[in-house]
Amino acid sequence: MRKLFTAKSGGAFRTEADAGMVRLIDSPHRLPATPIEQRLSSALKEAGPLPVALLVKRVAVELYSDELRKGAAVLDIGLLGDHIFNRDIIRELDAGNGILWAIK
Repeated sequence: MRKLFTAKSGGAFRTEADAGMVRLIDSPHRLPATPIEQRLSSALKEAGPLPVALLVKRVAVELYSDELRKGAAVLDIGLLGDHIFNRDIIRELDAGNGILWAIK
């Protein structure tokens, strides 16, 4: 699998191709299985093809908002912000490439 992002601990994510776009595959090999895959798929259905960075940010904000509604604001997550979800989103985005969506 190709690496979408490389990051050092605490560092910023960088794309291999800054102009990488993600689009849903017309006939995916399977349905989205995880909550993150479901969010990624939903965001792409709603907005159409998106740049990788924008898609990651959009899903991270949604996940962060959900956690805050569940009461996570009293924990460390309230201080860390939505970027704490980036690595998990990127991992699942990369894993679903060619299966649920295409990254070009």
